[in-house]
Amino acid sequence: MKKIKVSAPGKIHLMGEHTVVYGKPALLAAINKRVFVEIQSRSDKKTEIIFKKIEDEKLLDYVHHAIVITTKYYKKFLPSGFTMTITSEIPIGAGMGSSAASAVAIAGAVALFLGQKFDKEKINEIAFLIEKYNHANPSGGDNSASCYGGFIWYRKEANYLKIIQPLSINLSKEFANNFYILNTGRPKESTAEMVQDVNRYVKKNKKEAKKILDDQELLAKDLLTAIQEKDERLIKQIIKKGERNLEKLGVVSSSVKKLIRHIEKLGGVAKICGGGGRSKATGVLLVYQKNKVNSVYQPIGLGSQGIKIHE
Repeated sequence: MKKIKVSAPGKIHLMGEHTVVYGKPALLAAINKRVFVEIQSRSDKKTEIIFKKIEDEKLLDYVHHAIVITTKYYKKFLPSGFTMTITSEIPIGAGMGSSAASAVAIAGAVALFLGQKFDKEKINEIAFLIEKYNHANPSGGDNSASCYGGFIWYRKEANYLKIIQPLSINLSKEFANNFYILNTGRPKESTAEMVQDVNRYVKKNKKEAKKILDDQELLAKDLLTAIQEKDERLIKQIIKKGERNLEKLGVVSSSVKKLIRHIEKLGGVAKICGGGGRSKATGVLLVYQKNKVNSVYQPIGLGSQGIKIHE
């Protein structure tokens, strides 16, 4: 009986969420929270999907589509029935790339089950197709960060031209320990809804929107330099400015704005990391604070390994 186990990490947008949809660069980091997909072949032709530590009624449909998309990509039939067990450490809808990590891990596991080579480039292509089913117009950044791991410079130049540049960034433990996440809860609005909201804003406020998009591009470039040089003052300044731009785009609720201002009063900075939300929760915040002053902050490891096979 054939058994395969694959995992892929979630991600954090250090800078570039939303603006990446408009051809601007994004700086992303794979994180130390993962989705695990295990496939056990069966003697019959049945397909069984088991979820562990996951509660989302839409996920079963997503998984079925992911399997179909992967088999169609390789133009192969499943060799037998199987039981797929999916376990996730990534909260759903929190802006940490749970669906992208699932897409990458499922594509990788099914590819191996079909007898294909473990080709990250192809797995990433498939994961992007899967994400298009879920989000309609994803940038491709989330699945790229999950697939390749580490730190990624991502830019979508056109539908068929994407720049995916792995970055050589080594964070010292002392410096890396200044980054945390704070989960504000799952937004009522989906990522697709928030992307559509921003699109309406961009079309209605072309001049102001262009200014925000251009500014976020400069901030992404400056943040990359600041992290490489471990310039704490500049990192805080950039994260703060980036957050203000996201607020102008209307993707940060009033209650989360208040929370972020409170963090700033304590000497830290914070920004949303995903699609955000209008009404209340906005998913996780990326927090940079030299000395942890709040017990609700969760340590987060940046630059984790991408998709991998577990023996």
